[in-house]
Amino acid sequence: MDLIQCPVCTGVLPASGPDAYTAARGRLIVSNGYCDGGCAEPVAPPPVRQQFTVPAAQPPQPHQQDAALPVYSTTRVPS
Repeated sequence: MDLIQCPVCTGVLPASGPDAYTAARGRLIVSNGYCDGGCAEPVAPPPVRQQFTVPAAQPPQPHQQDAALPVYSTTRVPS
């Protein structure tokens, strides 16, 4: 005898052939729906998280170019 329902979700599993489509299978499909598949497969363990050390943030250093640029004042001189 074929396994009709998934042991995990109780949804109806795909039929093995045209002879497997019976009134009883139809009632189960209407009441329980189909099994999405994969729920009876073994679940993989979650991935192991690795700890990484992040170097402390350092303030940005001015470039040599930036230090050589002239500074202009935006204030107006009275005329």
